[in-house]
Amino acid sequence: MRPATAPVRGNAPWRVMVVDDEALVRATIADMAELCGYQVCARAHDGHEAARLVHSVQPDVILMDLMMPVMDGIEALEIINATRPSCALVVTGYTSQALVKRAAEAGAQGFLVKPCRQADLAPAVETAIAQFERSRVGTEGERIDVLFERAWPHVREGGSPAAAMERALAGACAVVGPAAFALLARRGSRLRPLILRGLQAVEDSMRLVPPGGSLGRAIRQQAICRTRLVGAPPELTHVLCAPVAAEPALTGCVCLFAPESHSFSDREARLIGVLARAAAHFARRAQTARPLAWERWVREEGRPARAWMRRRR
Repeated sequence: MRPATAPVRGNAPWRVMVVDDEALVRATIADMAELCGYQVCARAHDGHEAARLVHSVQPDVILMDLMMPVMDGIEALEIINATRPSCALVVTGYTSQALVKRAAEAGAQGFLVKPCRQADLAPAVETAIAQFERSRVGTEGERIDVLFERAWPHVREGGSPAAAMERALAGACAVVGPAAFALLARRGSRLRPLILRGLQAVEDSMRLVPPGGSLGRAIRQQAICRTRLVGAPPELTHVLCAPVAAEPALTGCVCLFAPESHSFSDREARLIGVLARAAAHFARRAQTARPLAWERWVREEGRPARAWMRRRR
């Protein structure tokens, strides 16, 4: 049996860390997790060891016991979530309402009562991960909006719209994950780069062609697009794009670039949608407040129109 929903790393299984002070229970839960199709990336015998391991193994979900020596599960979750917010499913034999409430406040997304069955584990893990992703995307989406708001006074006070947009995009893309990004403006049948970051390996004269014209269709249909680019270096092969629809200020897209080994997650797809909407709103405001400066950047001062990236019709 495999997890019911799409895993976080493309087709790779969720990475699970099992934390329990009893060796037999720890082994049993780990075996059940593997039978469910998950990858057990670490095992810890108390909360202290779990807090120490989490940054190096980076699990997608922690299966956490509560009552353990040295450091209990609640204290461990508080420490872990203070530095690396993580999805946690509590697996415990204690079910008092006070304990459940404390665990939830520490960051647990779900609960299983020991002894648990294998049939119960996968649904509980998937529910916990879905809840964690929803809360995470909401918080990260708010951070993206704040970054664009913080960049706005620079434009309002006479600064460069291009510099403000690039600063906001750099911060927002860091929230999503990949560091390499581009803001592209559509002109006729081509996409002309306005902003490039982390793309030193791409020469201006290189033509990157989306197979089947998926990027062009995505822009026309106002849809998010995952694609591979022919001719790109291995570290920039996978691309996640979202349309920036801000007519008449700007029509184009924002693209995140990742290595061949990276599969963009649903979380990243949702966040790039938030990012693109924030960029579109920023573009409209900039064109209204500083029309001459905006037009000079978008129409005249962009990179040369020789194709850095063209879409196939």
